[in-house]
Amino acid sequence: MIKNPPLIRKVVEEMGGTFEEVIPERGCYYIHVRGKAFLITRKFRIAKNFISIAGATTHKDLTYTLLRRRSLPTPETVFFFRKNFQKKDIASKLSGLKFPIIIKDSSGSNSQGIFPYIKNSEEAISILTSEISNFRTLIAQEMIFGKEYRVLMLDEKVIGALEMIPPRVFGDGLSTIEKLIEEKQKSTHRKTPIDRTLKKILSEQGFSLNHILAAGEIASIKKSSSLAEGGETRDVTDIVNAKIISICSKAADAIGDYLAGIDIICEDISADPANQTFGILEINGKPDIYIHYNPTSGKSRNVIRDIINFILKLSTTQKSNLSEK
Repeated sequence: MIKNPPLIRKVVEEMGGTFEEVIPERGCYYIHVRGKAFLITRKFRIAKNFISIAGATTHKDLTYTLLRRRSLPTPETVFFFRKNFQKKDIASKLSGLKFPIIIKDSSGSNSQGIFPYIKNSEEAISILTSEISNFRTLIAQEMIFGKEYRVLMLDEKVIGALEMIPPRVFGDGLSTIEKLIEEKQKSTHRKTPIDRTLKKILSEQGFSLNHILAAGEIASIKKSSSLAEGGETRDVTDIVNAKIISICSKAADAIGDYLAGIDIICEDISADPANQTFGILEINGKPDIYIHYNPTSGKSRNVIRDIINFILKLSTTQKSNLSEK
């Protein structure tokens, strides 16, 4: 799969520009196009003003706080900071949450540092007590269920939206699920552990590792999406509900960025969020863009071209505004 810098170079050259490596070891590159030049670092970040908070999306506790201040829909969340962590305070903090909950690293990414499907306070206290020394901040959050989506917002427009489908295997009528997982993992960046969690996920579907799926039958092997473990994507850009677009636009504005990758969960991205379970799970201020090219199903979206055109327009507008003052 083509990652961000090679894909950016390809699109820039298609637009008649050049892509200059400045410090590739640090991921620093110059884009030269239509008489303009600007620096990027592997991914684009387009802040709305110079006082926007760079850490607003780096730290999930800050993200959720900013979203809550705008009354935007996010799961109920509490924070635990290592520097003032007190075991005696955990139960009181958790009392406002409905189980099951998920505990995760406030600065984590790529499905790292997460402890999902925690059923009760005792289990949560045990995890928080044992894990807080490994993380500066942990958050505990109510779990909401539905389909996962990534909505890529640029200003107030959706330039790409994907359904993020958790890793799964497809039956051939001959192989056990364990064998299908082994075959799938020959081509995945990260392996799905053959552990108690996987066995539980299979059991909930009426399967076991030794079960032979019928031809075309599907078994999910993870509940959350993970492209590194063989997750899939489906383009849904053309069907995003207008009210969901409005919520995502307000979320991007809350963290002070023109460009934002917003992770949401709901049953149907084409439906009114008021009529279904809906929540913002995370916001990425420097979102991966390669995922919008060549999705598993649906249309490829040339989001890099959209982003560069927006930057060029923005720089011209800002220069014009300055010259008028």
